[in-house]
Amino acid sequence: MKKIVLVLLSVLFLSSCEKEKQPSVENTDIPLISQVLFDGTLSCEYTYTDANLLFEEKSKLHYTRHNYNNQNLLSSSEFYMDPGMYSSNSRVVEESMNRTEWVNPSNTAKSLTQKYVYSPGGQLTRKIYTRASSSSSEYMEYTLENDRIIRQTMYWEDKLNFHIDYEYDEKGNLIKESRFHVPATGTEELWTTTEYEFDNMHNPLRAFKRLLRPGVCNNPNNITRETYTIHFEVDKFTQKVQVTDNTYQYNDEGYPVLVNGMVEYIYRQ
Repeated sequence: MKKIVLVLLSVLFLSSCEKEKQPSVENTDIPLISQVLFDGTLSCEYTYTDANLLFEEKSKLHYTRHNYNNQNLLSSSEFYMDPGMYSSNSRVVEESMNRTEWVNPSNTAKSLTQKYVYSPGGQLTRKIYTRASSSSSEYMEYTLENDRIIRQTMYWEDKLNFHIDYEYDEKGNLIKESRFHVPATGTEELWTTTEYEFDNMHNPLRAFKRLLRPGVCNNPNNITRETYTIHFEVDKFTQKVQVTDNTYQYNDEGYPVLVNGMVEYIYRQ
């Protein structure tokens, strides 16, 4: 009898441990986008893990799969892209644009893997790139403040290449992004800035916040205006300041269903 009791207690203990290892379910208060239509045509699909984290991004020209650890932290992302899109041959590019079969791991070679490194406290410290087309060392280091990324610093062959600085408003919306090039001289040069304005409605892309992309995936609200400014010298035909305005139609919960009259969000039921 004692043996039976001990066995049952062991089973219960192991079962309890397994349950503790299960990642918690997130995004229970955010509607999850399942499809994106452009001008009425399906252009992108999303799938999710059991924890409601973005698992797959599917489209005609690219496919991305995201992997997480048991703490719901993004551990790696795998990218598959139609190589024809980067061809210098216009005919090859046109063939890619006109393809009917969507990109997936069975019909397209992997082009990029990103692996993520965290501190013992769970803060992102580094992202490492592995490209199929290059064996060069390439990684991004992160500076965080109040759990927000305030700087991304890019290294190529262990040499500082550029960095991006981020500024936020009191709500947590990214209001300014400044990109600096760092040449061999070590004197940084401001290349571009992008400034953002927002509505007061809900941003459904916050469900992708585990992707750790400053701005669109972390903003509480939706971007209504982007002002992009080039700070280096360009030719007379290039516009140095470009302004893009976005308009939205919302559902009863305050989430956008139509963007700029062309992009439609279909939410998972």
